[in-house]
Amino acid sequence: MATTAQPIIELLIGRDQDSWRLYTHGWVPPYVKGKLDLHGEAFPVDEPDLQGLENFMFQLDAPYTKRVTESGSVEIEARGRSAIVLGEWLDGFLSSAGK
Repeated sequence: MATTAQPIIELLIGRDQDSWRLYTHGWVPPYVKGKLDLHGEAFPVDEPDLQGLENFMFQLDAPYTKRVTESGSVEIEARGRSAIVLGEWLDGFLSSAGK
């Protein structure tokens, strides 16, 4: 029996002069793709609320990895069901950009 690969989503949210830029890699929910350019990027976006992300993922029991770089950028990765949950957070994050 064939197995289906689990989705993996990777995000990088980093400073771009006075704004923030989002880069995606891997699986992205179809309803989020329309909010990204052809390269899977969005600019400008708001500074990410990392505590809000932590709370959202924790409440939905969705483990993920997060690494803040020396420059202040944040790398986020989620797999399987957690990738789907992170996709929901990403949709809300992009919907609120610039508001």
